Order: sequence, then C-alpha cells, then structure tokens
Amino acid sequence: MRTRDQHATPIAPASDEPGPEQRHRAVRAVASAAMDAQDCADLLAALGLSPEEGTRQVPAQRASTG
Repeated sequence: MRTRDQHATPIAPASDEPGPEQRHRAVRAVASAAMDAQDCADLLAALGLSPEEGTRQVPAQRASTG
C-alpha cells in the first residue's frame, strides 16, 4: 500500500536557484541564528552564500541646500 508522501510533488524543482531576494533573506536568517562571527562564516560558506548578499545599498543622504 502506498502512502500520500510517495506521490508528493515538490514545491520548486531542485534545479531552481534562489533569486537575489531569497539569498539576501537566507544570509540574514543565518546571521541571526549563528552563535558568533565564525559560526556565521562557516554556515554561509556551507550554503554557498556570501556575507555581502545580506547587505543592501543605503541611499546616500542628500546634501541640504540652505
């Protein structure tokens, strides 16, 4: 007798690479759960992520004219 799990369809094919937003969120999640900086670096490396993917460019402040 077969169970339901044997016919389960994956939500996303394994060949799909995560997009930039998913990678950004993954880096942030790893960083928030890591015990320390070395743990974070090790986890990111194991997942093929880089710390830079967890940052966003902050727009420069405009110079006041007045």
